[in-house]
Amino acid sequence: MRDGVFDPAGLTALVVDPNHYQRRIALDQLRTMGFGRAMGASDISEAWDLLQKINPDIVLIEWMDGEISGLDFVRRVRLSPEAPNRAAAIFMLTKRGSQADVETARLAGVDGYMIKPVSALTLQQRLATVVLNPQPFITTASYIGPCRRRRRDDLYEGPFRRLNDPAPAGEMSDPESSEVKAEMARARVAVLEIAVRELAPGDVPGARAVFKAATDLQDVAEQIGDTVLSFAAREMMRYLQAQGATPRLDPEVVRTHVAALHQLVHLPHALSAERDAVAQGLKRMVDKKLRQASAA
Repeated sequence: MRDGVFDPAGLTALVVDPNHYQRRIALDQLRTMGFGRAMGASDISEAWDLLQKINPDIVLIEWMDGEISGLDFVRRVRLSPEAPNRAAAIFMLTKRGSQADVETARLAGVDGYMIKPVSALTLQQRLATVVLNPQPFITTASYIGPCRRRRRDDLYEGPFRRLNDPAPAGEMSDPESSEVKAEMARARVAVLEIAVRELAPGDVPGARAVFKAATDLQDVAEQIGDTVLSFAAREMMRYLQAQGATPRLDPEVVRTHVAALHQLVHLPHALSAERDAVAQGLKRMVDKKLRQASAA
């Protein structure tokens, strides 16, 4: 950048969109702006490989529903120690435009949300704003990503919504605080789901990555006060520790456990009996599998 002038010649961009035509439009717009490097990916797996290779300054990503969504990719960039730059500017570029979608993406850690079609001028203005005036990058127990407070008012006496702000009595029942907590738990489970995808018996690095992700999930569950989720995560860690990175470690058992954790973080806390049943079912499965292993 030159004296506040947006000059992307030294910047790298990554466009993630399964639609070839839409991906090409975005890449052409970026190259016309003068980006030094702009590359595209058609799916999340390709996007993650490119992210690690080119370390982009800017990421434009489609929402992409599916087993691993665009939001899962955003969370992984923000949360994973394998991401080369967790503070990379990420924009959701999609046709989805409901307020709920915008808020969900915001909680996941995007820098901006743009609804297609986006003109070249609008795209350039939004990218320039983030590059020239980046928001502070926040790392807390409840949120990792660009600061979501767009302005500061020292005279403000209303409620603060960040979980590491001093909380007045009774605030923890605030629906917004509850949703932030739930989103954080879902983000950790999304990282775990990615870690177990290619897990195989005897895969030492893979087993370590899964154990680390399970440990992070358990830590988050403790931080947000979700005792049921914490119990379920500890049961997974118990199985992993007992089997180790050996052929005894059954990847299907681990994947079944992760699927149950996914169910658990999407069940409302009001359904306490259902959540308890999921967690206890996981404990019974771990007990059974460890008994079978010891008898073999």
